Amino acid sequence: MNTGVADAHNLCWKLAGVLQGWAGPGLLDSYETERHPVARETLRQAVANTRLLLQVQNLRNEQLRSGAETLASVELPWSERYFAQLGLVLGSTYRSGAVLSDHSAPPEPADTEYVPTAEPGRRMPHHWLAPDRSTLDTFGEWFTLLTPDPARWRQQTAEPRPLRIEALSGEHAGVYRVSPHGGALLVRPDGHIAARWDEPPTNGSTLHHALTAITAGSPRRADGRRHRDGLSGAR
Repeated sequence: MNTGVADAHNLCWKLAGVLQGWAGPGLLDSYETERHPVARETLRQAVANTRLLLQVQNLRNEQLRSGAETLASVELPWSERYFAQLGLVLGSTYRSGAVLSDHSAPPEPADTEYVPTAEPGRRMPHHWLAPDRSTLDTFGEWFTLLTPDPARWRQQTAEPRPLRIEALSGEHAGVYRVSPHGGALLVRPDGHIAARWDEPPTNGSTLHHALTAITAGSPRRADGRRHRDGLSGAR
């Protein structure tokens, strides 16, 4: 149950893409690649939490049996040591063909603390775009491109894939480490960042190549060629 909701969120948009014809069947292979490490780490954390809880229960029972309950304090099972896995829930990093990244090595297991970041593969952080609208409100059954220069990127939107372009203020662009003059973040339907362009695109097919590579599910560069030593502009 600790992994089921995110598992479904990861898989449903990929199934929809294949069934609707805008994604290749290879995209489905990224489901296990992305979610298996998270499931493994979640189970490890669940076992650790159970052991901590049993230690508290055993110590408490021993104190009650000996009548020494006032001689030592017992840490409550809802303190910070227990079930401290927000970093695992929100901070997992995906590495697969459905993410355009310069990083080839597998990510380190998520820490217990959550540190928001806009690195490709990570969940897009919450940020207020307006008093009543946040980055999370822009996501849905489509890819979302967040950029301070929507007009530049709208010229590339002749896409068969569902895509929406959202304006990002220059202030927010700096937080996400993209140029206020036309950089962008491409976010998948499940809220994970698929690609980041620190600077404006160098040609009119940048977005098309990126979406083609991501929905194919195989490691390719942003220019459509097989990924070997990095991505041309996207990371």
